[in-house]
Amino acid sequence: MQGSSAIAPTNSALEAEAMATLLAVQHLCRLHFKDVIILGDNAQLFKSLEDHRRNKGTNYNEAYTEVQDILKLAKLNGFSFRHVPRNLVHHVDQLAKRARSSNQQYVITWLSS
Repeated sequence: MQGSSAIAPTNSALEAEAMATLLAVQHLCRLHFKDVIILGDNAQLFKSLEDHRRNKGTNYNEAYTEVQDILKLAKLNGFSFRHVPRNLVHHVDQLAKRARSSNQQYVITWLSS
């Protein structure tokens, strides 16, 4: 499942990615999904998620609060996170561009295998 929605302006790419991930996790929780793997290309965010999950020191950054919220919800629902290279997320970028250009609030697509 993939989706997109508009978020308020942020101060950094990390904060924007963290907010987008938090919104995705919240939507998945509302839909009662369990054991979901969430993919993303922001290495800094996914390293922060992993470090916090493993309690490897305290990594305070502009996305600290969102990371904590993401992990709390993820733990309750069996969600996990995987970093993927940027070139593998082209479809997601096209989906986000389509939503942004047509002022859609939320877009979801399912990819068939």
